[in-house]
Amino acid sequence: MLEKKNLMELLEIISSSGCDFSEIFYENTIHKTYKVSDSKLDDISISTIKGLGMRMIKEENTYYSSTNNLEFNYLKNIAKKLSENISGESKFKIKLDPLAEKYPNIKISHEDFPIEEKKNILLKLDNKIRKYSKYISQVTLGFVETDREILIANSEGKYTKSKSTLTRFICQIFTEKGKVKEKCFTDKAVGKGYEFLDDTDLEKQCLDCAKIAVEKLDAVNFKGGELPVILCPGFGAVIFHEACGHGLEATSVAPKLSVFSNDLNKIIASDKVTLIDDGTLSGCWGSNLIDDEGNNTKRNILIENGKLTSFLVDKANSNKMHLESNGCGRRENYLYPPTSRMSNTFLSPGKDKISDMIESIDFGVYCEKMSGGSVNPATGEFNFAVDSAFLIEKGKITKRIKGITLIGTSKEILKNVEMIADDLLISGGYCGSKSGTIPVTIGQPTIKVSKILVGGME
Repeated sequence: MLEKKNLMELLEIISSSGCDFSEIFYENTIHKTYKVSDSKLDDISISTIKGLGMRMIKEENTYYSSTNNLEFNYLKNIAKKLSENISGESKFKIKLDPLAEKYPNIKISHEDFPIEEKKNILLKLDNKIRKYSKYISQVTLGFVETDREILIANSEGKYTKSKSTLTRFICQIFTEKGKVKEKCFTDKAVGKGYEFLDDTDLEKQCLDCAKIAVEKLDAVNFKGGELPVILCPGFGAVIFHEACGHGLEATSVAPKLSVFSNDLNKIIASDKVTLIDDGTLSGCWGSNLIDDEGNNTKRNILIENGKLTSFLVDKANSNKMHLESNGCGRRENYLYPPTSRMSNTFLSPGKDKISDMIESIDFGVYCEKMSGGSVNPATGEFNFAVDSAFLIEKGKITKRIKGITLIGTSKEILKNVEMIADDLLISGGYCGSKSGTIPVTIGQPTIKVSKILVGGME
């Protein structure tokens, strides 16, 4: 890792031609994966990401270079070439603050949890799952570990170092009955070490997943139509993440590419809706002590009781939007400059009862598990697949249905949120955007949407 005097020299070189802001980002990350397939530990893989990125901002333009060659003379040459993108004179003398160090409280690190114990947990789960049903044809299980260290220095004097630890359990179950094949996926993703096992029932989670995978074999086709829909807690929020969250990131708001670009302080949703992005939640998959620009992460209320109150703003876009950055500058690794990104995004709990939601629907759909989808931030139009769902008839959940998609627009679904329960659940995953793929969590309680276009297979 570079010494402070070296970082100051590099910043001086980058800033020499008159930029408004310069930054150095160093990273050293180790990824490990343990995979069980065919009832044996099939693979252990390790990868390392180590390198440095240099960024320069001049007015509304950003210039960026990255390298994994950390030899100092080479880095000085990269800094000089970067500075040549603009012409002018240096505006400031570089002086870095004392080093600020922020580390999470990890109780059982990845290295302290024996490989043999990881293997035993996965193999025992594999055995339990396979015994659940004769229709289970394959099981894939694994642990994914990430240990990341970053160092950030910039022309405003920021000089900070931080670490993060991520642990994820994954389970995918395949079923087969005659010519019908189905699958179900579940996971547990946390910003912790293996202490997460102390309050996680992986066996129950896996057997619940197996139950769904088996039941889906007998699911029936459904015609669809514009119907009331109940969305499950947790990953059901993928719709709000994609259709609404991305539209509230400065990446799309600043260039006026978002359907919400001109809606700040306007009512855009039902008064039931409060949408929050909070990077400070302890132990969450999408949390960090600092963002990838060295700022403290924050709890940002994006929509409050239906009113759009805030955007997610990073350093570069803060200049364009004339708003302060709010701790959401993130990147996959040193190869990317940071931009505004979500962290832990969720709908706040309400007070409605799930039983009342179901009883209020004469004919509709209960979406038990969501899958992937797509959205156009400029229009807010989205299309999402539902991995597992049930029909609701005369106030009761009845038969399992398949081939379901939800089609609509961001503003439409926000205004049609009619009821929200108090069973908030947060689920982890990955999100891709301009600054690469990053860990995020999404969450919501069970909600009722008064109407949405439901696509079916009939």
